[in-house]
Amino acid sequence: MAWQLHYTSAATGPSGRAGFQIVAESPGLPAGSGQQVTPYLTYRPPPNTPTAPSPERIRAMPVALSYGPVGDRYALVRCVYLGQDYSGRYGNFLGHALVLADDDLVGLRPIEFWQAPLWADTSASPGSELPELVDLMPGAALDPESLGRWLDSGGAAAYERLSILLELVRRSLVQADGRIILVSADCDEIVRWIAVLSYSLPWDAVTRLSFVTYSGDPASTAQLVVGTTPDVWIPSDVDATVVVLAEEPQPIETGRFSTTVRELWRSMDFAGIDELAGFKAADPDTAAALVALCLTGASLSAQEQAAVAELVRNGLPEWVWPLLGQRADLLGHPLAAAVAEHGPAEAAGACMARCVELALHDPELGRPRAPLPHAYRPRVTAVALTELDAVNRLDRLVGILRTAEAAGLELPAAHMERAAAALARADLADVSKQLGRTPFAWREPLLDGLVHGLERAAPDALLADLRRSPELCRLLADRDLRAAPAIASAVIVWQVESGGLDRVEATVRLLSLRNVPGTWEKREQTLKAIWQAAPKADEVRRLIETGGEQVQEYPTLSGLPARLFVRVGVKSREAVDVAGRVRDAGLAGFVADDAEAVLLVTELGGVRTPVHAVREVERLTALAGRLDAELAALVRALAAKTLAGQDPAFRMVLVRELPRRSQDWLVDLWLAARPSREEQTALLEIAIRLRGHGVLISSLDEWAHGVANSRSPFAFMDSRFKKDPELHEGLRELMRSKRRGILRWGDN
Repeated sequence: MAWQLHYTSAATGPSGRAGFQIVAESPGLPAGSGQQVTPYLTYRPPPNTPTAPSPERIRAMPVALSYGPVGDRYALVRCVYLGQDYSGRYGNFLGHALVLADDDLVGLRPIEFWQAPLWADTSASPGSELPELVDLMPGAALDPESLGRWLDSGGAAAYERLSILLELVRRSLVQADGRIILVSADCDEIVRWIAVLSYSLPWDAVTRLSFVTYSGDPASTAQLVVGTTPDVWIPSDVDATVVVLAEEPQPIETGRFSTTVRELWRSMDFAGIDELAGFKAADPDTAAALVALCLTGASLSAQEQAAVAELVRNGLPEWVWPLLGQRADLLGHPLAAAVAEHGPAEAAGACMARCVELALHDPELGRPRAPLPHAYRPRVTAVALTELDAVNRLDRLVGILRTAEAAGLELPAAHMERAAAALARADLADVSKQLGRTPFAWREPLLDGLVHGLERAAPDALLADLRRSPELCRLLADRDLRAAPAIASAVIVWQVESGGLDRVEATVRLLSLRNVPGTWEKREQTLKAIWQAAPKADEVRRLIETGGEQVQEYPTLSGLPARLFVRVGVKSREAVDVAGRVRDAGLAGFVADDAEAVLLVTELGGVRTPVHAVREVERLTALAGRLDAELAALVRALAAKTLAGQDPAFRMVLVRELPRRSQDWLVDLWLAARPSREEQTALLEIAIRLRGHGVLISSLDEWAHGVANSRSPFAFMDSRFKKDPELHEGLRELMRSKRRGILRWGDN
């Protein structure tokens, strides 16, 4: 329902005064509306109008149809020139205004009321009542088809002009970027341009597009689009863009809205124009971007997509949703997410799949809120596998898994393991954190993949890095790493160093990594690292029991008993016990030799005959050549000391029967032991009796000559040997041979 009023110059009006005034109005006209609409009730003839124009000239005067806000409503006003007023003066006009209710223009554009039948050409009688208009009937002169033909007749210049005017109007509506003044001698041309602009705009923008088709004073008008004639003076500083329609269009930078609508007019796509008009967008560029996307598959910038996403949240025409779903592959994540959240099922599903695909490529975009519909999963799963193949960082791989898990995708574990294995050379410091972020179902495959990749790479530096990654080592400690012996070795060493595993158990675990080519050297290096500190007797005993024959396969392990024997002493209870266990275990090689040497020398004290002693010393001599140098020295020293406890006759027979290689070390150790007077007497006796048997040992004989020819020891020994003629004579022979300079000869 619209309220009417007439405004003109009258001799007397409702108030009784003369002059321009509201002479008639509809009952119930909202209070204050008459005063608010007064700025639109104005008309100034073109400057070239004669002072007393003819009736024909008056009828040809431009009609001023204006539209704009009046308070919280809108008004349509038509002003026509009448010529003379009641007093005969020229300058009178009729202003016919419609104050509109909220729903009066539903489905209609204000410019459509150009030449509408409802307009009055003559004023109602002063004080009369005008009816309220329930059904507003527009005019028929400005239909879209005729406007489209008119544009097309203007060629490229007309479409260029359209693009420019649309951009100027958009800026005025969105950015309050000044007004637009259209200048033409043909006022109908101005009306057509206002009509084209009105049909091009979304409905909510049309209601804000105030205009006047003609003004004799455009600088003082408030409308956004103002029409005028070339003879009207327009000041240079007017806050408006002046467009002279008779001149070539001046290009400006245009946006999505002007470009899209221009092409819709060019193709006479009135349905597309109507569809664009159905959007409620703050900026027509946004609606145009959405239409271009849906209808032509146009690529939108990130800024445009963000604006369209806001449009999506506020609701869209039904026809848009299916097309948005079909164009899902052109959407960025914010726009796709908006459609997924607010759109109907089909469009939402397609855009949800798009969101997942984008998040698989960039996990920072976030995980989907719900699993994908099953129809989209095969395609998106293929995308996930492609992303796994290209991933280059562990955090990105975990991001892909998190996205896939939230989307309900099922990824082959083997595929994911290969992707993880390819990252084996990455920094390991972040592995524990990333495993914590990994969905539970994929933690084991992820860890398996990392282990396999690390094992293939396995440079020493990488293993060192692994040992410096305690969280990762802790995760790997309880896993079956037999297929990754290098990694297992590094983890075992870490466990020993961190106190989580004793050395025997660590060694047993390491030895269980068998039948893996090329790992013996690495295992030996690892054993050396584990057993760097001195072994304890209990450790060695347990190792012999649990390690079995493998103990003899590695130098580090086979050398542990010898290291223990040296540290605790060959005669110690621990050494004898360990040596016995080695023998009982049936071990061979160096470890067996070390143990046998210990047992032999500790049992040497029980030898009762020189013949038996010869056999044992010969065995010891043979063993000593294969022993660790320090252990060999210890067992020889103990053997020499033990045999020194036998009587001289026993010892003489022993030395006499021994081969040269055994004589030398045994006699040298006896002589090097700083013998007491009793031992000196025994050694001298041995030397004399050996000489009697024709056996000369150079070191012993030289020592005997020295003793025999010294005063103090000789007197003592002389008195001791008097009871045995053989010894006494042997002593004197030593003295004589010294004085005669007898040359010594070797023994047997």
